[in-house]
Amino acid sequence: MGATPQQKGITIEFDCQFRVCVVQSSFSSIMKAFLMLLPQLLEDFFQKVLVGFGEHEMAQERKSFACQCCGNDREFIWKTRHGKATIVLTWFRYITLKQLQVQCKACGSKQYITRTLLGMEPRKRITEETRRKLVLMGALTSYRVSEKFGKMFGWAIDKMTIWRSVQRVGAGIDFVLDENEVPRCEADGTGVGITIAKRGKELKVLVQYKKRGGIRVAGIDIGNYNGSWDKLFQKSIEVIKKFKEPFLLLTDGDTSIFESLKGKVTVLVQRCLWHIP
Repeated sequence: MGATPQQKGITIEFDCQFRVCVVQSSFSSIMKAFLMLLPQLLEDFFQKVLVGFGEHEMAQERKSFACQCCGNDREFIWKTRHGKATIVLTWFRYITLKQLQVQCKACGSKQYITRTLLGMEPRKRITEETRRKLVLMGALTSYRVSEKFGKMFGWAIDKMTIWRSVQRVGAGIDFVLDENEVPRCEADGTGVGITIAKRGKELKVLVQYKKRGGIRVAGIDIGNYNGSWDKLFQKSIEVIKKFKEPFLLLTDGDTSIFESLKGKVTVLVQRCLWHIP
């Protein structure tokens, strides 16, 4: 394996040799044989690339990482290129990597740089990029179906991993109007009942038009069919006040929407019987 600095990265020479028994030459047989190789192939490739970038970093006068104890970002020595094993989730499956460890020459402290090179948080197993891919799958269909779709294309990711990703990313999403987009929104209850301890309630949605076309979700909440919209609008009241142009709100004439804004902001209202399709 050789690593050569390039203008936009480094070149990794990756040679591999595997033994695999293929029953026949049919397409499905070849694919099944490849999927048997995939875990080891992924691990070897990741390891080669990380060692290559580690060598490249250690050759630089100033490193992209710093000592966690003293802040030194220049003087380090290798402790091991194949240290303690750690697990990370790739787009296809979990893999086990041997960690890269360096030692600070200034204070003598040791630290692993594997996740630093991968752009991951310390001790985390899933990158944000991978997590968002799983969330997209989980948001478009059920978790069980997401798992089955993945297995069809060589994934080995279980439905609970997808579920946990959806919960984590969903908890960090904050729906609110964007003052840099168009001051025009549509509001409506979806009319879709929410069951399981939410009987008699529905999903309420506020969408905002974007300057470059299309819409974005600016508010979402679960409330009574004929209940207040206060909770959905409360985060966007201050944003509405910042718009220089009149704020236009399209509704189906639900009076509870008007009551939630009454006395707080002045908006232009247009009644539409067919708005959120």
